[in-house]
Amino acid sequence: MKHWFAAGLLSASIAASMTAQAQEEIQHQGLFADWYAGDSSTAVIVLHGTLAHKRMEIIETFASLLNEDYDFPVLAPNLALNQPDRPGMIDCAIPHDHTHMEAVDELTQWVSWLEGQGYEQIAIMGHSRGGAQVAAYLQNASNSVMAAGLVAPATYDAEKSAKGYQEATGQSLDTLLENAQGMAADAQMSVPRFVYCDDATVTAKAFIGYHSPNKRFDTPTLLTQVKVPVQVFIGSEDNVVEGLGEKLEAIQPGGELASVTIDGADHFFRDLYADDVIAEFAEFLDR
Repeated sequence: MKHWFAAGLLSASIAASMTAQAQEEIQHQGLFADWYAGDSSTAVIVLHGTLAHKRMEIIETFASLLNEDYDFPVLAPNLALNQPDRPGMIDCAIPHDHTHMEAVDELTQWVSWLEGQGYEQIAIMGHSRGGAQVAAYLQNASNSVMAAGLVAPATYDAEKSAKGYQEATGQSLDTLLENAQGMAADAQMSVPRFVYCDDATVTAKAFIGYHSPNKRFDTPTLLTQVKVPVQVFIGSEDNVVEGLGEKLEAIQPGGELASVTIDGADHFFRDLYADDVIAEFAEFLDR
């Protein structure tokens, strides 16, 4: 993978200095997003990962590069997660009443918003869990959605997940799920861990929605039923989503699927690795 060192550093510096002027916060049906206006006829949605937000480093960097270097209009939404207008990561101390799959409905709303602004071509990027959520949306995407980029998208193994929960908390995930399934959906329960939040208060619906075994958490599985052209980015040093390349090779994708390994990148593709991702994705969109 080659690096355009001088150009990359300059573009990153310009993007960082102009972010405040370029982005405008908008609201739509109780949801919040940052909007970066651009002249391209293709708009790009950039979605954050687990319990994160629209202004985390990787999202702002991707949005700024797409906008400043390639003139794409970019929409970077916050998933609601009970705190739709939050300026940072989700507050683990709040009672949680949201689910993994609610992201699909919210992406649907944002795609509709862009269509209402006149965009007939829309691409979607998603990072980590956000990549899996984008893949889930793509199974029934609007006709305006013409491509997607999934950056270190999440994979899932039910047995590994249950074992990890037991090792981290000393409690059985199966037992907690059985308790949750016997409760009303909006009943609150205290759990030793919810996603990455320790000693959390959650509704039964939320706990089931993130922790009950579900193949729709697994990006490679989802991509077997996606017809939209998809480009997947893999960091060679990613120790969060491991074995992604091998899992992609083992599936029969539903449509066009390209994978790009960024040598040296970890899960967050910092600095020049972000330039590499966006350069590859811009070329993918310009075919």
